[in-house]
Amino acid sequence: MSGSYRGYAAVTATVLIWGSAYPLIYIAERFISPVALTALRAAIGGAFLAAVYRRLQAGWRELIGGVINIAGMVSLLNLAVIMVPNPSIAAVLIYTQPLFTALMTPFALGRRVTGLQYAGVAVGVAGVVVMALEGVKPSYLTGIAIGLAGGLVWATGTVYYERYLARGDVPGETTFMTLSATPFVLALWPLGMRFIVTPFSVAIGLYMAVVVQGLGWLLWFIAVTELGGVRAGALSMLTPVAAVAFTLLLLHRPLTASQSLGAALAILGSGLVQVGGVI
Repeated sequence: MSGSYRGYAAVTATVLIWGSAYPLIYIAERFISPVALTALRAAIGGAFLAAVYRRLQAGWRELIGGVINIAGMVSLLNLAVIMVPNPSIAAVLIYTQPLFTALMTPFALGRRVTGLQYAGVAVGVAGVVVMALEGVKPSYLTGIAIGLAGGLVWATGTVYYERYLARGDVPGETTFMTLSATPFVLALWPLGMRFIVTPFSVAIGLYMAVVVQGLGWLLWFIAVTELGGVRAGALSMLTPVAAVAFTLLLLHRPLTASQSLGAALAILGSGLVQVGGVI
């Protein structure tokens, strides 16, 4: 298989794996609390990556990156999923990350943001507004806010990584960041660390840790190596679309018309930001 085909196969598998996580997080909540699920992803997923790569790039900067991107973002992601009526809404909100990154870039990285990228931000914000207007229940709006907070934290982690860690050993850094986040996640124990052990819950927990966190990152590294960060990043914007499909398949919950419109605008906006810097 040529490098290009291998890259597209890897990014397709990554999108499907990460997209499948959202309805499974929702299903798992009956047995595994959001904090406990984050702890599993950090500890077992990190151990899986360490077993594959057999190297760590450790340091205080990597430690901070782990706190932001794993303990912070993944915890907010898991919480957002159970706070909104449809798990795929959380996926769309988390993937507003490029919108926040674009707004931070001139100040944090000193780089110019193109007109197309700013247009993408405007389209994405419009999509979020449309989704928020779907309902006025406090729990729904709280879920929207938590999902956006997850996107903001992810963007913060992205900018931090680009500024301080981008020239390092990416697999080694990612492995250490994942593992090092574990004690910080465990510090969130008062928020609810619940794991009801059944064969079903163990299977979901292992899928989230080994497949989503471990295998997902392995495939992502292949995609970025073969396709480049910009192309792989743009294609990763299809993850919320995969989340919509898996939510419909597993939970039989379609998005409403306004949610679909808002999601489409938000995904389009994020995609424009991803590709806008190279057109």
